Amino acid sequence: MHWIRPLLLTLELMGLSVLVAAGIGITLAFLISLVPRHRRVGRAVVGYCLISLVACIATPMILHAAAWEATAGKFGWLTFSQTASRTYTGLAGRYGGLVACVWIHGLLGAALVSLATWFGTARIPPQVIDQSRLDGGPIWTWWRIRLPIAAPWVVTGLLATAILAATEMTVVDLYGVRTLADEFYLFHAVQPSVTSIMIVLVLPCVLAIGIIATVAVSSRRRLDVQLLEQNRSAGDATEPLGMIAHLAAAAAVMLATMMFAFPLGGLLVKIGHQITVSADPEPTFSVGWSLRQAIGLLLSAPQEFSREYLWTAVLAALTAAVCVPLAWVLASTTRQRPRLRRTVNLISLLLFLIPGPVVGLAVVRFFTLSMPGLQTLYHETLLPTVVALSVRAVPVAYWILRAGYAGIDRSILDSAKLDLSWIGRVWWIERPLLAKPLAIAAVAAAVMASGDVPATLPVLPPGVVTVGTRLFALLHSGARNQEAALAFWYVCSIVVLAIVCSRRWKRSA
Repeated sequence: MHWIRPLLLTLELMGLSVLVAAGIGITLAFLISLVPRHRRVGRAVVGYCLISLVACIATPMILHAAAWEATAGKFGWLTFSQTASRTYTGLAGRYGGLVACVWIHGLLGAALVSLATWFGTARIPPQVIDQSRLDGGPIWTWWRIRLPIAAPWVVTGLLATAILAATEMTVVDLYGVRTLADEFYLFHAVQPSVTSIMIVLVLPCVLAIGIIATVAVSSRRRLDVQLLEQNRSAGDATEPLGMIAHLAAAAAVMLATMMFAFPLGGLLVKIGHQITVSADPEPTFSVGWSLRQAIGLLLSAPQEFSREYLWTAVLAALTAAVCVPLAWVLASTTRQRPRLRRTVNLISLLLFLIPGPVVGLAVVRFFTLSMPGLQTLYHETLLPTVVALSVRAVPVAYWILRAGYAGIDRSILDSAKLDLSWIGRVWWIERPLLAKPLAIAAVAAAVMASGDVPATLPVLPPGVVTVGTRLFALLHSGARNQEAALAFWYVCSIVVLAIVCSRRWKRSA
C-alpha cells in the first residue's frame, strides 16, 4: 500500500504537466504560424523561437531546475528583490513542491509539443491547405483543418511530456515530491525487488503503447523533406493579417523568452545579486546587483569548477563516440528491412522509457557479477558510466539518423548497390549525404549524456563529478551565486550548440 501515494503523485504530476505543455506549446505553434515569413523581421522571430525551443529541449532537466531556482526559488532573485526576506508570499514564495515540478516539466514539455505541432502541421500538402482556405482564413484553417490532421504528432509530444514526468527524478527529488521514480531511487535502489521494478516500469510501458499507436498512425505518410521545406516557407501566413500578425509575433517572442531566455537571464541576475544586512540601529536588508561581482564569479567559475566541466565534457565525448556509430549502423541496416526496423524502433523506444535509476542499477548489477575483469572495469574505468548513458543516447541518435535517411532520395541509395558493398555505400555515399544529421546526432547524444543525472549517479567512479551531479547535490539547499555561475556557462554552451544545430538543420532542409 505504500506505493499508492507515489502513484497518485506521479499521475498528478503527469496530468498537470501535460495541461501546461498543451496550453503553452500549441498556442506557441499557432502564433508562429501567423508570423509572415516573407519579411526579415518575421524570419528573425521564427528563428528566435526555433532556437529557444531547441535550446529548451536540449537543456538537461537539472539545469532547468537550477535556472528557475535561481529566479523564483527560496534564494531566487525574485524573492529577495521584493522584500529582501523570505516572507514574500507572491509567485516566488509559492514556487516549490508540486508547483515547481509542474512548471519545469510543463515548460520542457511545451517545447516538445510546440515543435511536434509545427512539424505535424508543416507536413500537410499545400493542396489541402489551399482548398481549406476556401472555407475560412488562416486562423480558422489552422485550428479546424491543420491541427486535427497533425493530432498524432501533438499527442506524441504530450505523451513524451508525460513520460518525462513519470521517469525523471532529479526535479521531484529537489522539491520533495515523492513520485514512483524518486521513491525507487531513495528507498529501493540498494536492494530492489521485482515488485518495485515492475511498479516503476508500469507507467512507461502504458505510455509506450500510446506512443507506438500514434507513431504508427502518423508514419503512414512518408516524410518528404522537400515538401516540409515548401510548406514551411509557403504554408504559413501567406495571407496578409495586418495587426494580428504583429501581435502574434510579439506574443510568440514573449512565450519563447519565458521558456528559455528568462530563466537564463535569471542565472545572470542571481550571479550578481547582493544582499547587505545592516544592524545599526535596527536590522535592515538592502538588495542590489553588482556587475563587478557578476564578472568575478563568471570568470572564476571555469577554474573553480574545472573538474566538473572536464569530466562532463569527457563523458559526453565518449558517449557520443560510442553511440553515433552504433546508431548509424542500426539506421543503415534497417532502412530497407521493415520488420527489423519495427523491432529496432520498439526496442529503442523501450530503452528510452526506462527510468534512469533502474538503468544505473542494472549496469551496476552487471559489472559486479563474478566474472573475470568486470570488477576491474567497474572500479577503474568509465565504461559502466558510458554504458549507462548510452541507454538513452543511442535511441536519440538513431531517430535523428533515421530522419536523415528519410530525407535522402531512395533512387540514389538503390543505384549505389550496383557498384559498392554495404561498407562502401555507407562510407562513400551515405556519409557525405548524412554529414549534417551525423553532426546533429553527435551533439544530441553528447548533450543527452551530459545531463542524464539519474543514470549517472549510481555508476560514477569515485572522484568523478559532473556538472549535473554537482548541481543536484548543491541545489537541495537552494541556488546561490556559485551554483548560478556553475550552471550559466553550461547553459551558454547548450545555447551555442542549439544555434549551430538550428542553422545546419535549416540549411540541410
